[in-house]
Amino acid sequence: MKPKSHPAAIPAVIVAVALTPLLAFSQTATTSPAAVMEINIAANGYTYIGLPVYTAVRYRGALTAVSGSTISLDDTPFDGKNFGTIAIGTEQLPQFFVEFLSGTDEGTMIPILSSTASSLTLSEDVSSFASVGDLIQVRRFHTLNSLFPDGKPLRGGTSQTTADEVIIYDASRQKSFSHFYFTTANEWRQGTVANGNRPILPNQSIYVNRKTVATKLRVAGTVKLGLTGIDVLPGNNLVPNPYPVAYTLQQSNLFTGNATTGVKSGTSATSADQVTIYGPGLIPRTYFYHSGLSQWRTGTTPSDQALIPIGASILINRRSPSSPFTWTKAQPF
Repeated sequence: MKPKSHPAAIPAVIVAVALTPLLAFSQTATTSPAAVMEINIAANGYTYIGLPVYTAVRYRGALTAVSGSTISLDDTPFDGKNFGTIAIGTEQLPQFFVEFLSGTDEGTMIPILSSTASSLTLSEDVSSFASVGDLIQVRRFHTLNSLFPDGKPLRGGTSQTTADEVIIYDASRQKSFSHFYFTTANEWRQGTVANGNRPILPNQSIYVNRKTVATKLRVAGTVKLGLTGIDVLPGNNLVPNPYPVAYTLQQSNLFTGNATTGVKSGTSATSADQVTIYGPGLIPRTYFYHSGLSQWRTGTTPSDQALIPIGASILINRRSPSSPFTWTKAQPF
């Protein structure tokens, strides 16, 4: 799934994101573990949130045909259901996505554009890697309405100036978009346009500009299992730690030794791709992979053991003219 949304410069602030352990856990052969997470939103400042909690699986099954961007499933599992896009202002935006659970691109997540009773049309051609028999599942995106129903627990207002803001960074446009809860009409807005159903992609982090006292955000959902593929575009990308487990940079698989499948190394932070970690109780620090010393570093400090915590947001500065790559992270638990 192509990342969609970050300012050219992210505010260098201390992040206050504290996530509780899983409060609920249940799993069967066909369901992911349930999770409830609590996030501390700092007073009078920015809090970066990388959600490791996904919405419930709506469908799981095997492909019976692949044609370009259209995949077909057995029987009519989508009969009477609409998994297509919706209009938000002048945009047509997806509300659901497909995740490939097997095959050569396991972990890939792609938005759904339209559906019939037995097929889904995706936002990109998958015929180069998808095959009959591959297992997929369908989930709904998080939205502003689902994460912050009726604007809560944030403060609404009659303008972006007075209300708390939820900011989404679009890597494909290299631009941030701010949203606030407009109390006059009881709806989330971007400018003057209703945006409550704006999707927050699984490979997007968000950040909250809180303008009053601290509060807590509670999010219920499920934990993603298996491989996760997060596309990284040239320029800035603000992506989440997709799992409710902390791990080190050395364990992250962000550096693979191949600049087409991971971050580009170099002998300094100016020549390599840069990775900045925003997380619970952390002062953000920027890292790069030193090609001569074969280690992660921040400045001149060895940093292989630098931690990517639960709930972290990771700012990846992919230096031009490097091509996009997919960060593939195996389930770490």
